[in-house]
Amino acid sequence: MKRWMILMILLISLGLAVAVFAAEKTKYPPPRFPSYVKPAKSVEDVMPFARAAVRQTGGRTPLGLVEKGKTVLLVATDHVAEPMVLEAIRRAYAERGVKARILLEHELRGLTLEEALAIRKAQVWYTSEQGYFEADFTGSWPIDWLKKSRPALHAKLFPEIKLPEVLSKKDKEAPSLAKGLIKYLDENPDINIVYYARGGRARRARDIEHHREKMYGNFIFDNRWELMSKVPEFPGDVWRLVEERVIEPIGWIDRVHATDPEGTNITMEVDEKTAEAWGKSAYEQGHLFMLPGSATGRHPYSVIEYPALKKEYIPHFVGEANGVIAGTNNHRGSFPRIEVHLKKGYVAEVRSGGPYGDIWREAMKIPGINEVTWPYRDKPGYWWLREGGLGTNPKFYKRLDENLQGTNQTERNVGGVIHWGFGMEVREGPQGPTKPPEVIEFEKKHGLPNRHGWHIHNLFLTYRARVRGTKNTWLTLVNKGRITALDSPEIRALASRYGNPDDVLRQEWAPHLPGINAPGKYEDYAKDPWKTITMVMKKVEGGNYEYFHPPVKAKKQ
Repeated sequence: MKRWMILMILLISLGLAVAVFAAEKTKYPPPRFPSYVKPAKSVEDVMPFARAAVRQTGGRTPLGLVEKGKTVLLVATDHVAEPMVLEAIRRAYAERGVKARILLEHELRGLTLEEALAIRKAQVWYTSEQGYFEADFTGSWPIDWLKKSRPALHAKLFPEIKLPEVLSKKDKEAPSLAKGLIKYLDENPDINIVYYARGGRARRARDIEHHREKMYGNFIFDNRWELMSKVPEFPGDVWRLVEERVIEPIGWIDRVHATDPEGTNITMEVDEKTAEAWGKSAYEQGHLFMLPGSATGRHPYSVIEYPALKKEYIPHFVGEANGVIAGTNNHRGSFPRIEVHLKKGYVAEVRSGGPYGDIWREAMKIPGINEVTWPYRDKPGYWWLREGGLGTNPKFYKRLDENLQGTNQTERNVGGVIHWGFGMEVREGPQGPTKPPEVIEFEKKHGLPNRHGWHIHNLFLTYRARVRGTKNTWLTLVNKGRITALDSPEIRALASRYGNPDDVLRQEWAPHLPGINAPGKYEDYAKDPWKTITMVMKKVEGGNYEYFHPPVKAKKQ
């Protein structure tokens, strides 16, 4: 390593270390929820937010990457999309000289909206109280094995779906969303760019096959909760620089230590080869890969030419973390506190967790799941700690309505929140960014899963990395749920172009965790997180939440 590189890293690390060690003496930030997200009365009310969104170049929905004269297809989510919001997006694009075509998912599948909503209601009948539905046995999971070994658990995870036969038949016969999108794009070659789905960008791009390069991102700005917030207006250049500063040191680190007040405490040694590969592939807008397991084994995104992929295939490296990951939230919702114990990166034990933990423990016993080696991997087994996805925009918040719809996706987008994901997954190989034939054959032969899931969210993460070749020079990249780069002089100087940097960089949301940053006992919260979540939802809906920001005068009961 050149001397100037070493000096730069040391200077950065010393600056961060001093700031962070002082911060560690403080308490966790109090709960916070934005009070300014209100129902729109007209399209004109939505237009300022829509104009910001179609200029936003950062995150998972960078609508601003579409150039004048292009035609873009936006695929909105059936049960989330609001017509007034979609019309505002269309008009805002038109003002920029972009032709926007907007479809809902059901249109691509050949269903009516009423049919699509009825099907979803039957299949996703639950709320986020049933967070154990994160244990999604889709794909190649041997579902019959679970039914034989634990019939009660199987019945809990796969209850009888009460759907009229005519709708059940239509659902089975209708093409998947991806297949319907491929057909539409084949028939409409004038479409240059597409945004669809709410997550899984790389997988969604692969799903549309020969149209992969047309996918520029997901489409989340189809509802007021996410559009009429401060997310679209967060400066794209600031967002990009924050992400670059987080991942820059990764190629030069030799140890990671991550903690969270709910009980996460893991340490991971990182050798030079792993660090080098990880450093090349940690980038994805709005979702940085803070573990090598999800960063590598693929063709990574280009930092400079996003959403283009790099031509270089990065071989896979696992992160051999030791310790415990604990929490009470995942992509579906909440559950009693769970502990996942790791030994050299592999799940050794799962403790507690209610039904989520019960299902997880049973799935660890599936024949062959710990002995078989997946293609392009050098270690056997499925239950590796694979993902550490870091949200990077401080303006995101936990959407109020989605927990009643059985999902908990917006929480993971919050700057400083990390979602840990478990399970081996082979997405692509050296031949290109498509699923290799060997992987398809593997899935058929073994009947074992090839998709990660089983997430745990940590909302007040502290993530520290040690600089290679030093004894005790640590970079604190995230401190108590706050990305430390947001408070650096460099980022603040850039943010000052857009207003007061305190306002531009302010965190808009903080969770409500009794015993950690809110009144009450954590032990009580950990037994039934849904009780606290519903309490917060009711207060927010009633306009009486004591942690609103900006503060509002409480309504009379």
